[in-house]
Amino acid sequence: MNAGVIANRYAKALLAFASSRDAMEAVHRDVLTLQQALTDELSRKGDDGILSACIARLGPELQQFLRVVAENGRADHLPSMLRQFILFYNRQKGIATASLVTAAPAPSLEGKLLALLRDKGYTEVDFTQTVNPALIGGFVLQIEDQRLDASLSTQLKTLKQAFEEKNKRIV
Repeated sequence: MNAGVIANRYAKALLAFASSRDAMEAVHRDVLTLQQALTDELSRKGDDGILSACIARLGPELQQFLRVVAENGRADHLPSMLRQFILFYNRQKGIATASLVTAAPAPSLEGKLLALLRDKGYTEVDFTQTVNPALIGGFVLQIEDQRLDASLSTQLKTLKQAFEEKNKRIV
């Protein structure tokens, strides 16, 4: 079965379970805590008990969810499940996560994008902006799981690939 389908199903189930228990905020907090602990554990590449201690402090809803995940042999999909849960939670609460990378500082573009997201119904926007001169020009915008790459560097790469492909046919 597709890993994305598994993660979606479990994340939706956790969302429904948390909602039925009126524990959405607590489960969301616990998911963020567990996600950070998993990230830290992977970066250390060793079990020093920190992850186990984190799990012991989680609320009953998430602990029960983790038992179900383990019993069904789906623990390897847990990071994806947590990411999907956060995505579903944010959508349900009207929270958008967006990042903008530009070739040069563009404060007016940030304001326009924030206004556009609010017009689209997002009540809260977690927005980050960075500058990467390697883009040469344009921008890369990531909103949730959608990405718009309007950078000059990507357009030049695409043009180069098309040119190389066309030259292969000529020779």
